[in-house]
Amino acid sequence: MTDQHDPNDPAGFDPYGDLSDLTADESLPPMEDPTLPPATPPRSPLLTGLIVALLLAVVSIAFFQLLGNDDEPAASATSTTAATTTGAPGTTTTTNPDAGTSTTAVTAEPASFDPYVAVGEPVPTEQLTLAVDGIGPIEFGSPADEAVGRLIASLGDPTTDSGPVTSTGTYGACDGEMERIVRWGPLVAVVVIDPDGTEIFGGYRLDLQYGDILSSAATDLATVSGLKAGDSVLTLEDIYSNFRIDYVVVPGLDTTFQLFGSSGANLLWGPVTSEADDGTVLGIYAPDACGRFQ
Repeated sequence: MTDQHDPNDPAGFDPYGDLSDLTADESLPPMEDPTLPPATPPRSPLLTGLIVALLLAVVSIAFFQLLGNDDEPAASATSTTAATTTGAPGTTTTTNPDAGTSTTAVTAEPASFDPYVAVGEPVPTEQLTLAVDGIGPIEFGSPADEAVGRLIASLGDPTTDSGPVTSTGTYGACDGEMERIVRWGPLVAVVVIDPDGTEIFGGYRLDLQYGDILSSAATDLATVSGLKAGDSVLTLEDIYSNFRIDYVVVPGLDTTFQLFGSSGANLLWGPVTSEADDGTVLGIYAPDACGRFQ
């Protein structure tokens, strides 16, 4: 081994020169300054990777939550789409098809109205004939308080009175206009209401499907020629053999008979169980009131 020396020092340099004078009892001089704090050991690479991964996961979750909050109003608008239907008077049912729930809310009752009262002398039941222009002496176009008043005097207090309501066309008044439906068991008197509030007797419908046929005198009402609700189709055709009778399917009523005069005008009509001879006449209706009093 060659001696180590400083190439810039021709005399040579001994790196162990300072230690040559130490005895066995003397300690080595300190290699570092004892006043300095101990150095922190380096972190484990695995621990550092775990910390970084955790931070990335937290940032990702926060990012997706922010995106979810931005989309939430649109999703809410879709999920709360509901259908609303009107049930019994004073109630409205709202159905949420996505949530599978329905809510019934109580609404205001219909506006109050003055009930009809009896007017004049009673008309015998056999004279309350169902005709193309009225019921016996009670003619279409008459003021409703007089016409309905005569019916009350003859048949007693009505079973129900709808008061002024918007027509759906069910009873022959114009769809969307105002009407008033007064019922005695199977008999309905149709009152049309002008825009100025004038109430006019406009039509009738006798239909066994309306109910109360055993307790109402209106069940026995017949046409001028003698047809009654409950008679057979064969009886209908015998009574009106000199008239034209068509059988027409009407939405909501299925098969109906349509009785026409020589001029081609519709005189009477109503639902039947079938057009066969053994079919049953379920109802007798006056021509629809829509447009007749304008």
